[in-house]
Amino acid sequence: METVLVVAKRPRYDEIRTLLSPGGYAFIRAESEREARMKILDIQLSLVIVDGLLPEGTAKEVSVFSSSQDIDTILIVPDGLLWHMAGTMRKYGVYAAAFNRDSVSSVLGAIGVAREKTMKAEEKNRKLLVRLRNEKLLTEAKCLLALKYGMSENDAHCYIEKKAMNCRVSLSDAAMSIVRELA
Repeated sequence: METVLVVAKRPRYDEIRTLLSPGGYAFIRAESEREARMKILDIQLSLVIVDGLLPEGTAKEVSVFSSSQDIDTILIVPDGLLWHMAGTMRKYGVYAAAFNRDSVSSVLGAIGVAREKTMKAEEKNRKLLVRLRNEKLLTEAKCLLALKYGMSENDAHCYIEKKAMNCRVSLSDAAMSIVRELA
């Protein structure tokens, strides 16, 4: 269940909750900028929704702070200000939505797509880092074989492959073994 912090006064908090129901969210409320900042720092949050009708400057400050903590943040603004605020808040990584179910649902959909793309990019990055570490290890083993035994790069590579097959281990494990032996 995702934990959502709603930064709003009591009546508006209840209205914002109804926009998101039924969504399977656990809601927490904060009424002031100070209280919101403390909860943003202390609680593991999935989403922060800030009411644009908070006292002047407070909504923007809380939204920018929340986004700076790598938490998806939605600023709820009046319909007439949506396009202006969306453009202004985009540079801070804050989503803007009008105070209606369609607008909030649309923004939540965009957040879901962004999260999915981020997860795929992180997974791809993880795989590339593993591949890079393995290549670095293989290169180090080849260099050590060339230094110690005067092998060419091709001969060193064949030697590592043969060791991997004979020991029934991966190429990177064979290279690690050679690095440990010769380093």
